[in-house]
Amino acid sequence: MPLNQSSIHRTLASPSRLEILKLLYRKPRSVEEIAENLGLQTITIRHHLQALVEAGIIEYHEERTGAAGRPRAYYSIVKAPPMVTFPKRQYQFLSEILINGMIDKMGVNKTKEFLRDIGISTGKEAVKQIESEHHIENWSPKEYERYIVKEYLESEGAEPEVLETSSKRVIYRLHNCLFRELSVKMPDIMCDVLHESFHEGVSKAIGKDLKVTRSTCMGHGDPYCEQVCVWATKKK
Repeated sequence: MPLNQSSIHRTLASPSRLEILKLLYRKPRSVEEIAENLGLQTITIRHHLQALVEAGIIEYHEERTGAAGRPRAYYSIVKAPPMVTFPKRQYQFLSEILINGMIDKMGVNKTKEFLRDIGISTGKEAVKQIESEHHIENWSPKEYERYIVKEYLESEGAEPEVLETSSKRVIYRLHNCLFRELSVKMPDIMCDVLHESFHEGVSKAIGKDLKVTRSTCMGHGDPYCEQVCVWATKKK
C-alpha cells in the first residue's frame, strides 16, 4: 500500500537514503554494491532499501549470476516515482495545461518559437548569475564542469555524472529529467526545443567557441541525457 505524502517525506529525511537514491539514479545496484559505495553495513542498507521500496520510490528484481546459488537482488528507481509534495501541488498538471493551451491558441510552430526564446534567455541568465557569484571572466572545461554541471545542475536536481573533462571538452550525463513526465509525453517540445534552447543560451553566454550537443535523451527513450560540450580550437 503506497505511503501518504507525510510518510514519504519522513522516508526521504534520511541522508543515507538520499545517497542511495543518487547511486540508483545512475544504474541498478545490489545491496553489496551500495554498501561498498557508502561505507555502511549491508544490514543497514537493507533497512533503508526496504523503506524506499515501501514508499514506492525504488523497486528490485532478482538476477541469477550462475547455475547454482541464490539469485542476486538489484535495486533501481521506479519508472514513475510518486510526486513528493506536501501539501499536494499540481504544477506538473498546470504546466501541461498551459503548453497545450498555447498550442491550441498559437499553433505548434509559434509555441516552439516562444519556448525556444524562454530556453535561451534562461540559459543566458543562469550563466550570468554564475559569473557574478564566482567572478568568472573566461570559461574553460574545468569551470564548466565545476559551476555548470556539479553546482548548478546538481542543485537543480538533475543528478549529473561527469564522464570526461579535458582541455577541450566536457562530457556528462543527467540521470534525472526535471520535466520527465512532460518530456515523455511531448519530447519534440520539452526535449528538442526547451532543453536544447537552454543549452543554446548557455553556449551563447559563454562564447561562440563552445558547442553543446545532446547525444542521448530520456524523453526519447534513453536511460539518461548525455551532453557533449566542445570548445573549438581558435584559429591563429
